[in-house]
Amino acid sequence: MLQTNKVRFSRQRRLALLAALGSSCVPYGNAIASLSTYPELSLSLYNLHTTESFNGVFWAAGSYDTDALGQINSLLRDHRTNGVVEIDPRLLSMLYLVRNRVENASQPFSIISGYRSAETNRKLALRNSGVAKNSYHIKGRAVDIRLPGIETSQLKEAGLSLRVGGVGYYEKSDFIHLDTGPFRTW
Repeated sequence: MLQTNKVRFSRQRRLALLAALGSSCVPYGNAIASLSTYPELSLSLYNLHTTESFNGVFWAAGSYDTDALGQINSLLRDHRTNGVVEIDPRLLSMLYLVRNRVENASQPFSIISGYRSAETNRKLALRNSGVAKNSYHIKGRAVDIRLPGIETSQLKEAGLSLRVGGVGYYEKSDFIHLDTGPFRTW
């Protein structure tokens, strides 16, 4: 029998997490708040740099699956340094919602960048002016993605529809950035 380790959050903690994610939601606040009532949330991810993948449930029956979160933390690690941090679970909820707003998506999210160490971020910033000095990537609160078979502009619109966090659109590089900071877009 498969055993999973689950982290039980009190009702108060779940509401606080949902409030943090949904506080800036205008049209979709109810959809985000309703996530706590879903029987399960799952993701399918593929790291382009390491070729590792995750396909599974990260939330079920009111709790996070710590084994799944550990696998996701590892998959989203800084592949340059192998540094791993805890990824903000709200980011996973955002990915789940974005995926559900895109029709005909059958492939896993392609992960371009998840967590980045401060050292990696500094090196990237030297080569690219678009890398933020205090990036949410450093905090485990951001991910750069694309979804094979889906136009990046459609993925951007799905991210913007949430009205939460940061949504960056990099048309020439063919990816979007999502983070759990305040709502903003570029």
